[in-house]
Amino acid sequence: MRLTDRLADTFKLFGPAQDRPRRVRILSAAALAQACTAGRAVRAREGEGLVVPARLVRELCRGGREEVDPRGLTIEGARIDGDLDLSGMQVPFPLRFIRCSFDRPVNLDGADLHVLTLDACTVPGLLGNGMRVRRDLDLSRSRITGDLWTSASTSCTAAVWLCESEIGGRILCLDTVIDSRMRAVQADRMRVGGTIRLLHGFEARGGIRLLGAQVEGSLDLAGARLTRPDRGLALDLGDAHIGGSVFLIDDRTGRRPLIRGSLDLGNARISGELLVRNVTIEPTEEVRGAGYSSSRGGGTAVSAPGLYVGGDLSVEGACRIGGGVDLAMGSFSTIRIRRGCELAAGGGRALDLTNAELRSSLLIEDGVAVRGTLRLAGTHIRGDLTLEGTTWSDPEGGSLIAAEGVVVDNVVNLRRLEANGGRLRFRSATVGGIVDAHGARLHNPGGEALSLQRAVVRGSVSLSGGFAAEGRVLLSRCTVEGSLDCEGGTFAEGLWAVAAIARGGMRLRWAQVPPVVDLTGASTTVLTDDPDRWPRATVIAGFAYDRFDGSWDWRARRDWLRGMSSFDAGPYEQAARVLRQHGRATEAERLLIEQRRQARKAAASRGRSPRQWIRGALDLLYGLSVGYGYRPGRTLWLLGALLVVVGVMMATPAVQQTMRATDPRGNVYAVDGRLVTVDGAVAGEDATAAAAPRAARPGPCGDGQVRCFDPLFYSVDTVVPLISLGQRATWYPETRSAHGSLVSTLLNVAGLLGWLLSTVVVLSFARLARPA
Repeated sequence: MRLTDRLADTFKLFGPAQDRPRRVRILSAAALAQACTAGRAVRAREGEGLVVPARLVRELCRGGREEVDPRGLTIEGARIDGDLDLSGMQVPFPLRFIRCSFDRPVNLDGADLHVLTLDACTVPGLLGNGMRVRRDLDLSRSRITGDLWTSASTSCTAAVWLCESEIGGRILCLDTVIDSRMRAVQADRMRVGGTIRLLHGFEARGGIRLLGAQVEGSLDLAGARLTRPDRGLALDLGDAHIGGSVFLIDDRTGRRPLIRGSLDLGNARISGELLVRNVTIEPTEEVRGAGYSSSRGGGTAVSAPGLYVGGDLSVEGACRIGGGVDLAMGSFSTIRIRRGCELAAGGGRALDLTNAELRSSLLIEDGVAVRGTLRLAGTHIRGDLTLEGTTWSDPEGGSLIAAEGVVVDNVVNLRRLEANGGRLRFRSATVGGIVDAHGARLHNPGGEALSLQRAVVRGSVSLSGGFAAEGRVLLSRCTVEGSLDCEGGTFAEGLWAVAAIARGGMRLRWAQVPPVVDLTGASTTVLTDDPDRWPRATVIAGFAYDRFDGSWDWRARRDWLRGMSSFDAGPYEQAARVLRQHGRATEAERLLIEQRRQARKAAASRGRSPRQWIRGALDLLYGLSVGYGYRPGRTLWLLGALLVVVGVMMATPAVQQTMRATDPRGNVYAVDGRLVTVDGAVAGEDATAAAAPRAARPGPCGDGQVRCFDPLFYSVDTVVPLISLGQRATWYPETRSAHGSLVSTLLNVAGLLGWLLSTVVVLSFARLARPA
């Protein structure tokens, strides 16, 4: 049967044209057949309406393939009457409907089409599950409304269904409006060989779901507006693969994209770049059950855990994202958020990059305002982390930047950053370059302002040049391969750097004296400071350094150490060690003497028991006498004075009259001769003994029978027990004579003092001989 005959049989079902209202023409079968054979468009004449029965179109597609011109079927300005059901059909020629109105939804389930164009049409729904279009699917300027149920979903309706469909070319939706109470488009696992272009005046009133879709080209949403009536997901690209890029930008006329609802890009893969420019995203409801964490305070604007972007992710222009951006566990080249953008997720996570990988850098430009928290826990950034000039407020859980365990291969740039109401936490971070917070201003009274605890920084840490922290700054157990620079910084609530290491030195010349500085167990090479600008609440027990860069005056160092509220001997010894190693041994000793004085005062302040009194008195005597062993020369002077006193005393005639000596035979001698003769001397064979004269006073020294008395040598023998000149062993005071007991007592006291002073001299010199 010829095409004209088949269309005529179908046309009889509708009756002749004269039975219809005037100025409305129903297309005849012959006219349709002639137009298709000639490749002409079917158009309404001027001043009349054109009605094309849907059954005619179906019959044409089913049986007239050989006689249809390769240019296909084109209908313009007509109303398509009835159900256009092409489900399961193979149509090898193009179908184009321009400015047409469809009475019923278009059913294309399982159809195999060459080209399908619905340009500027009004369509009450499109069913295209499993459809195959070898070239383009063009829905530009059309208005598609409806809530259609299909077996592809048991819980949701949509205006356009394209699940498991395959589009060989592009999907074009320029100025298209799709309106649905639930989903505008559902196209799970759709395959597109070209680009999806939802451009200019495109508007979807209802969610667009492209779950698991595979697009060989790009996804272009320039100027698009996506609104979700129930405030849920506006665009779902979960598990989608985009071979090109994704553009969510303003169009050439300046129309800005608007998304009322949320975006889901979980586990999606974008081979190109993801560019977001001049867009407004306004989620007003939390998305539950999606993302790395199922709930975000204030709503999640973009939920994209596991997202892969082969190129850059850029947020540019006057973007306002009114909710959190979840990029946890994702992989990106560079993430850039340009000046003029705003991330507003007050009380929530503004940007979540937990366990993500950035193959280059994370850059948030100067002027960007962020309300919420930047999470970088476990993130690996192979380039720089740049937050210079940004403003942060209203965090989640007290942390404006939560970067525990972050790894940054290059620089962390926090210059001129402003933080209000939260802390910057880089606990256990690893930074390959410097941490530069020059001029940053951190405001978190009563809490932490900045934490670099247990961090490892291969470069330097700069908290200088107007850096101001109203809150605690914690650097405990931080390892800095470069220097720790606090030149001109303000630490309003103190600085804690317990067990910190700064191998390049510490510059601690702060702008204002902080209330607390704790460097317990810290170590560095060069200490640059102003000794008179340390707080009383300074703790530097175990603080080790190699040299000073600044004041070497021992008095300034003494006042520095003395000004600390609690006494600790270690800092004195450390400062003295540095002075001694740099050739200032005398100044080092003075510091150590001051250390012992302060130790005595500290002990006295703890109590006044008898034992402590005695110990304090001995310590005071030790200090006054020999400077705690560091001034042994004082003992020599005391020994000399004692020698003079004893010598003068022994040179006095009254004292000499009390002195006696006894030889082995029992004869007693005075300084001027023998007093008592018990046995005369008998000369032996060697003639060593002479006969003793019988005179009472034969002469001085007993005619050589005893050692002659010498006041000087007697004084030395008494005062210096380390030397024996025989005087003290020969001569003794006669206690039964006048003044004899007094002289004996004085000599014994002088001997004890001499022994004590000599012992102190020996021990002091022995101590000084030991290495420091």
